[in-house]
Amino acid sequence: MAMIESKIKDFFIEKRRATGLENDTDLFKGGYIDSLFAFEMVVYLEETFGVRIPDKAITEDNFRTIGAIAALIEAQRHG
Repeated sequence: MAMIESKIKDFFIEKRRATGLENDTDLFKGGYIDSLFAFEMVVYLEETFGVRIPDKAITEDNFRTIGAIAALIEAQRHG
């Protein structure tokens, strides 16, 4: 899962110039995710990790932290 977290973190750094992010940083409170970026993130995740993220899985809890996003990807890979 560390590889998934690393790729997600790199995406945030590239797109949001978000240095210093930790896997447990609250991405909503920090202002790293808005509705447009959430859509971009879902597309990135699906293309990068070869998963399909169902609409019902696109929730604040699943996208609150890099760790939560990585767990969602793992669940979709093995679900």
